Amino acid sequence: MLVLARKIGEKIILNDNIEVIVLDANQNTVKLGINAPKNVSVYREELYREIKQSNIISQNVTENSINELAQLLKAPNNTSTDAIVQKLTNKIPD
Repeated sequence: MLVLARKIGEKIILNDNIEVIVLDANQNTVKLGINAPKNVSVYREELYREIKQSNIISQNVTENSINELAQLLKAPNNTSTDAIVQKLTNKIPD
């Protein structure tokens, strides 16, 4: 791990196109500003882990879930799209 000391207003450049600026610092917190291209995702670690876990869970498609989806899509014509979406979202675990 590379450890760098920076003062408020000083920057770190990553990969020629990402700029990390120290905006403020106190005893327990450092505020960073990050300038990065729009195609570069920047997340807090806890949010990144949550997104990663959600992606893993979403890959858990079973034959049963596919059959349930097929049945919902074959619902009678008087079933609105909103009702189908509601039924699907009720089956998504929190």
